[in-house]
Amino acid sequence: MILFIVLAKTCVSDYINGGDEYKISELEQMISENTVVTASLSNEYTESTVASVVKLYKFDYRFDLNGQSYTGKITLNAVPNTNKLNIYYLSDDPSIIAADPYESIAREKEKGSSITELLIGIVWGVLAIILLISLIATIKSTRTLKEPTQVTKTAPKSIKTSTKKKATAPIPEITPEEERLRALEKERIRKEKEDPSRFMPR
Repeated sequence: MILFIVLAKTCVSDYINGGDEYKISELEQMISENTVVTASLSNEYTESTVASVVKLYKFDYRFDLNGQSYTGKITLNAVPNTNKLNIYYLSDDPSIIAADPYESIAREKEKGSSITELLIGIVWGVLAIILLISLIATIKSTRTLKEPTQVTKTAPKSIKTSTKKKATAPIPEITPEEERLRALEKERIRKEKEDPSRFMPR
C-alpha cells in the first residue's frame, strides 16, 4: 500500500511539475565534459517490474577515480554481457552517475508532457485506496472475532417457602348448666375468703 502511494505521488508530481531541470543540467554537463569511466558490476543483481511491463535490473557498481574508490547502485534496462560497464559521472561529484545520460534527459523531458503519467498515477492511487479499505475491513473483522461471545441467561425463580399455619383448636361450648355450677363455685370461694372464722382453730 505504501509503495502504491509513493508511485501515485511520483507520477502525479511528475505530471504537474514536469522534469527535474537541475538533474537535466547535470546530465548535460556529463555529456559536454564527456566524463566516462569503466565501472565493475556485481555478479548478482535485483530484477524488478514496473507497471507489469518494464523490467529493471539493479547492480552494485565500483570504480576508481583519482586514487579514490566510488561505490553505489545503478539501474539498467537490460543485463549486460560483461561485468564491465562504461558510465558517465559528474565531475563535481563522481558519486552522481548515469548509464545513458541521453536517455535520462529524454525521460526527464517527457515528464509532464503526457497524460499517461497522470492516468498511471490515478491507477496507483486507486489501488492504494482499495488496499487501505481491505486493511481496515480485516482489522475490524479481527476485533469482532476477539470480542467474547455474550450469552444472556435467565436467573432461576426464587423458591417460595410456604408455612402452614396450625389450625386453632376450637373452644368448647359451655352449657348453661356448667355456667351455673361455675358461678356457684366462685361464690362459695368468695364467701370462704370473707369468713373471718376460717382463721380460728376448729
